[in-house]
Amino acid sequence: MAAWRQLPTTGETFLDHLGHFVPDMEAAHEELTRLGFKQTPYVLHAFTDAAGQRQPMGTANRCVMLREGYLEVLTVTDGSTPTGSRTQRQLDRYTGVHIVAMTDPDAMARRARQAAAGFHPQEPTPLKRPVPILAEDGTETGAGDAAFTVIKNPEEDMPEGRVQVLSHHTEDLVWQEFWMRHDNGIVALRDVIIVPKDLGEAEERYARFTEVSPQRLGDGLIRYPLARGGILLATPDRAAALLPGATVPPAPGVAGYALLSDDLAATRSFLEGRGFTPKDTEWPGVLSLVLPGSLGGCWLVAENESALPWNG
Repeated sequence: MAAWRQLPTTGETFLDHLGHFVPDMEAAHEELTRLGFKQTPYVLHAFTDAAGQRQPMGTANRCVMLREGYLEVLTVTDGSTPTGSRTQRQLDRYTGVHIVAMTDPDAMARRARQAAAGFHPQEPTPLKRPVPILAEDGTETGAGDAAFTVIKNPEEDMPEGRVQVLSHHTEDLVWQEFWMRHDNGIVALRDVIIVPKDLGEAEERYARFTEVSPQRLGDGLIRYPLARGGILLATPDRAAALLPGATVPPAPGVAGYALLSDDLAATRSFLEGRGFTPKDTEWPGVLSLVLPGSLGGCWLVAENESALPWNG
């Protein structure tokens, strides 16, 4: 990849990150390590209230930072809070991806457009999480607070998961060089495969939410191409065909996603050396990997974005 770019400019929307909800953070951490990922430190989520005080949200996370985008792994620490309760309800349905986050340079303007388009965006959530500042060799040189503005929607708006839009305010803190170097060669997040209950109903709704015209890719598959990455809506059968060997979660839900490697052969060799079984697919240059049960979900991995089945 010639030039990495984390954040969109005016008029662009990127697929920013995906979030796995897991019941056991330590088990998920161990499997992510075995998969070859560095992970950011375990952090309790908090938001800043009207008085400027940080309040716990009832969840905690670790992140896998990529050259483009990232993966979040999130667990419940207090199910009595609104966020903790909603997260636990979603986790009770299945372990796997429940957050689909897009980034827009102006979340507040996006919130206004969502409301005008018939959605019910909640009040913006100003999030912060402490982040150590590391040199390229991992030596800690300071600390800071990563800051985000997140626009969440009620489950009635987007029942497939916590489908949301955010703005980043501290790019250099979030994407530090040390955290983006992974032994498995994975470098970028690309597309996510969502399984709605009613594909026909969801098609129009996601067009309004993403502000992108849908691409119909045959029976049971629709793609919304973003300025980076994309959102795919699929029937359960089409999702199963795209993700061989995976157990597709009950609709509505998120079945899996696509990643890019800087060297697919090296990624395969690394994963096999760690005891995983990446499989060839019917699409040349694309591997699939069913993730461990502690994480849930399934990957498609390609070296060239054009090899992904929806780009052919």
